[in-house]
Amino acid sequence: MIPDLPDDTFDPDFLSELEGLVADSGVAVSSAAQGAEGARGYRETLAAFLAPLLPGEPPITESGFLDLPAALLAKRCNGLIESVRRSPRRDAAQAVESFIVFFQALVPTLAVESSREVKATFFRLVPTLVQMAWEDLGDAVDRRRESRASLGLLETILLEVSSVRLAPAESGMLFKSLDQLATLIAAGEYALARDVVAVPLLAILRKNRVARSLFRLMEVEVALQVYIKERLGHLTPRIRIPEDIPALADFGPLRVFDEEGPDGVRRAYLQVQLPDIPILSDIVVHLSREDGSDDRRLRLDGLGSVPFDAPPGLYDIGLLYEPDPSRGA
Repeated sequence: MIPDLPDDTFDPDFLSELEGLVADSGVAVSSAAQGAEGARGYRETLAAFLAPLLPGEPPITESGFLDLPAALLAKRCNGLIESVRRSPRRDAAQAVESFIVFFQALVPTLAVESSREVKATFFRLVPTLVQMAWEDLGDAVDRRRESRASLGLLETILLEVSSVRLAPAESGMLFKSLDQLATLIAAGEYALARDVVAVPLLAILRKNRVARSLFRLMEVEVALQVYIKERLGHLTPRIRIPEDIPALADFGPLRVFDEEGPDGVRRAYLQVQLPDIPILSDIVVHLSREDGSDDRRLRLDGLGSVPFDAPPGLYDIGLLYEPDPSRGA
């Protein structure tokens, strides 16, 4: 079995970098906070979003939002979309609407822990999103472009938040940084939001994703070596094709199975169990034939599988972490 991560962080550098970012950006945020406070209007939209679940109850809190069942979460978000559509600033409102739709599409794809982190992030950003939908930027083309770009950065940050398992201390520091980002955006300081908070935060999150993925990949390779030794008798991670294939038919760290495709043709697939690696397509299976006559690099799909048609022979097998270049991350 591949062990779960401990509850608290194993990466103190990540927490330290988040703390450093919050401290470094504090000056810029403090200077923008006064302007942001005066801009947080549009009470009707916010009041509708934060409306209590039952008459007589207080407005919904962050913890209440996190616990909303899927149907009520969708209703709350759809109501937010309807509210921003009433803004006369059509370009801004459409950009915010697209961001809300992106959030709605992202949440069902996430594990429980990642879903809570992303929903908490979204909840804290709602006042800023509402303001962006209604803010009058006049004829300032550059400002409108920066406003839309900031939403793109927020989408990217949500994707990165969804791809890491955060310890409580890390989560708290991440939210401090996001609060700073929201304050700068609410004050219309889009360039500062990008340069002082968003871009450094993305760099920290991505570096941490790589570090944690490599750590998990190392654990998977150890489990794989043990499994192959027990299952096939090989002392190192290797498989002999086709002799070893029947022994790998059962579900385990390494599996080979047949599946019928949409065209009705049955194909063989190789599947690797990769718990807690958020983006399975970042993993490449390296097959190297013992005699050096064949060398293959097979990128996994989103389910950790890849078509498998290697010719007969004895192959060393390894796992490589190579982020998918098509994502641009």
